[in-house]
Amino acid sequence: MYHPRENDAIENPLAPARLRRQFDADWWTGFLDRSEQMSRPCVFADALDAGQARLMRRQVLDILAELGQTHKAKYGYRLWLDGRKVDELEELDEHFALHPLPHEDIEDWVDRAFGKRKFGIILNRGEKFSPGLSQAIAHILEPALKMIGMPTEGILCTVFIGNYDMTPLGIHKDTLGKSVIHFHLGPGPKTMYTWRDDDYVTAPGAKRYNNRDIAPHLPSATRHTFGEGQLYFMPENLFHLGTQDELSIGIACWFYNRSDQDFAGELLRRVQEAHLRPSGIMLKADRRPVDDIATVESALSLLALPGDGDLRALMREVYRDLRYSLFSNAGYRNSPIPREDKPAIRPDSRVAVEAPYRMLCRPADEAGRLELYVRGTKIALGNFPGLEAMVDRLNGGGKFAVEDIVAMVDDPLAEKKVHYLLGMLHRYRGIAVTPH
Repeated sequence: MYHPRENDAIENPLAPARLRRQFDADWWTGFLDRSEQMSRPCVFADALDAGQARLMRRQVLDILAELGQTHKAKYGYRLWLDGRKVDELEELDEHFALHPLPHEDIEDWVDRAFGKRKFGIILNRGEKFSPGLSQAIAHILEPALKMIGMPTEGILCTVFIGNYDMTPLGIHKDTLGKSVIHFHLGPGPKTMYTWRDDDYVTAPGAKRYNNRDIAPHLPSATRHTFGEGQLYFMPENLFHLGTQDELSIGIACWFYNRSDQDFAGELLRRVQEAHLRPSGIMLKADRRPVDDIATVESALSLLALPGDGDLRALMREVYRDLRYSLFSNAGYRNSPIPREDKPAIRPDSRVAVEAPYRMLCRPADEAGRLELYVRGTKIALGNFPGLEAMVDRLNGGGKFAVEDIVAMVDDPLAEKKVHYLLGMLHRYRGIAVTPH
């Protein structure tokens, strides 16, 4: 939770209006010019101010507190202590029990949880957590997405925390096709070394990936150092290594575009996930003649292909579904963790969309039903007059009384249906509901 300090501006440092002023289309035009259309690594000093960096650090600590108390290692949490990756559940549980407390800043927590030990934390799917942090980054990136387009597989956020001397992974490449915008929150600086393939020359038999013998390769690297509040961009497919002497936090926003082959494989995986029915029936050795392939039919029958069974058409629809998911979630690939609290929805309650996210509708395959995308989650529901107009009105911005939204729906059960739908939209973090 944000607690203002004396030297903070009266305005919330991460207020949407302020972020829109800072990171407007002109700022992103300069970003694209300096990075040569996202093809060259570079540092941007004119990014976050000290108050914004401090607040974002606090939000990262709140993520660690939530993980330590609730989720633990469920979402891809990795911890290194003195260069050793911690895999034992008992040791991880001891670490999670020392999660940050509300009154602690990063230095206080590290001193209590680690003492003098060197540590590194990497948290994948960071976009699932901290509504305030994810929303602030979404506001910052919104103009960029309008200019460069939507990454084919969305944006993923990774949180890096530590005082290690170098990235625990050593010199490495990330998944091919992932360029990154790194928001550096400090308090200490970080240096990133990058190599093109031809510049990173390893001896025969030497380890090329996750290489921790870095000294021979530093002279051939491109080097960038960045501090608190600065932004670093790195294009895709580069060998790289992060180093630091001090404690720092960084949020890496990966723009995910892969090769056609890799992307086709991802679409097929999604087809399998959505359309392959489960079965525990075990096959037996096939005693049929070589040209008799009837045995495969029982397996193929598990694939529930709609329409004429055209696999390419189905993959196109899977991509359309992915696009609706991404566009409803400001480009984030992963949906946020749903809310558990249920707000009191009264006639005079006020409802507002959680900008910059937008809810999207499209007809479902089943007649009379609609698919509604909210923060990357697809909700299938029965269509009714006024539903799409209600969603459009919420997307337009502003706060609306629940009774006014109910009045838009021409249905004898309008109040019941609207209250149910607003509850769902709130649960999946598409709207905010306030008493007045």
